[in-house]
Amino acid sequence: MSEDKDIEVWIKYKDLEKKVTGNKDTVIREVISFLSTNVPNLEFISKLTLTIDEEQFLNSCSKIMKLTPEGVVVTVPTENLTDRELILLYLTRTRFGYLTKNLDSDRAIIGELISHTKKSAGTVAGRTSEMCNEDLVERIGKGEYRITTYGLDFFIKNVLPKLTS
Repeated sequence: MSEDKDIEVWIKYKDLEKKVTGNKDTVIREVISFLSTNVPNLEFISKLTLTIDEEQFLNSCSKIMKLTPEGVVVTVPTENLTDRELILLYLTRTRFGYLTKNLDSDRAIIGELISHTKKSAGTVAGRTSEMCNEDLVERIGKGEYRITTYGLDFFIKNVLPKLTS
């Protein structure tokens, strides 16, 4: 089981210094950004690293999700999605809500996934387990899941086009 603990990193390159504190995703993103920007010989890092630009992500998802006073809603039909795609959609919706400060967490509990997908508990549990094994989804705690960076990339490239065509 993985936990969100703050990490603190100090980077010093020539006369540049940077302190980065946050969860592992934030720290990795900031370290890579610093190195890519300030150490030209390490440009290859950007070729090796999968990251999701938050602004592009939010812009892409704005075609299928909207913010309302009640929260984030999916505004496109979803009946043609597979069980896995529906789960990824609602985990993406959770990340969208978190990034737009409409949700306090980027995690979803299994009950929420069951409710939003209208699939059985067994189906949702089975598909989330499969997707955890494929690194599309991360199990945070008992019955608690979050979409990974790889999962978001997969969603943007494979599921989003189905919803916007």
